[in-house]
Amino acid sequence: RAWGVRGAAMGDPAVSFLHSFGVSAAAALFAETLTLPLDTAKVRLQLQAIGPRRKRLALKYRGPFHTVRTMVVEEGVRSLFNGLVPGLHRQFLFTGIRLGLYDKLKEGMNAKREGGTTLGQRISLAVLTSAIGIAAANPSDVLKVRFQAHRPKAGARRSALGQYAKITRQEGLLNGLYKGFSANLVRNSVISASEITTYEVAKKGIMRRLEWEDGVPVHLASGCTAGFVATVLGSPADVLGTKAMQKHGAYAGMTASQIVLTMAKEEGLLSFYKGFWPNFCRIGSFNIAMWFFYEQIKGAFAPAVS
Repeated sequence: RAWGVRGAAMGDPAVSFLHSFGVSAAAALFAETLTLPLDTAKVRLQLQAIGPRRKRLALKYRGPFHTVRTMVVEEGVRSLFNGLVPGLHRQFLFTGIRLGLYDKLKEGMNAKREGGTTLGQRISLAVLTSAIGIAAANPSDVLKVRFQAHRPKAGARRSALGQYAKITRQEGLLNGLYKGFSANLVRNSVISASEITTYEVAKKGIMRRLEWEDGVPVHLASGCTAGFVATVLGSPADVLGTKAMQKHGAYAGMTASQIVLTMAKEEGLLSFYKGFWPNFCRIGSFNIAMWFFYEQIKGAFAPAVS
């Protein structure tokens, strides 16, 4: 089915790439700051290796809220925001590019094709722009996960810019800041494309079937739907990507295929959905917040229609 320009979630009226980049990046920065504690809890849960059943009773973290509570008690409230600076770097680049570029490419295709783009074309565009975005943001993703994964040593100060330089110097660019890139590329392309296309489909469907006006309730419901679909489709790649970017731990140094085989053998197939509900709490809350801010900022700074 073709989708016209009018009534789409993004790209109406036509705006410049820089305008769309700025709106998308700003929305993502707000959402990242609000939801980072849940993301940190998700990372801790995913990195918690699960062995035989008899060992599961000794698990340190049990669910997102137990993880948050444990971290606050043992490490302080600030620990929930470990990785905030590289997380903001990541969202500025990744979301700015994936949504900003998506808007412009979609606008160009709409102009050339009578009736607008099909859903398949939109999915392809979302995968492409998400892949470009994570290629630019992977160094920040690596640093963010490392900050979140481990409690810093007492008295240690971790400057994000200093850590970028340190990782490059000690591990190299490809083996350091682009560690786990193939797994991360799959993860972010799947999750991001799911978010973008599901949000558009859900928003259009809610407005049409429920006859709701385009407003905050529609944006919140569509964002929640996008978050759930993205979690279902992207959880295996998300777990794999998180493990692949680690410098220390049971999976450090393994290739993506080695991690898959080891996880399946040692932890079982359900381990690929480890932390599903914490992941949904994170992805769902992020999408609700991001799309809410996106729509509000887009509306506030919409160019005048001639």
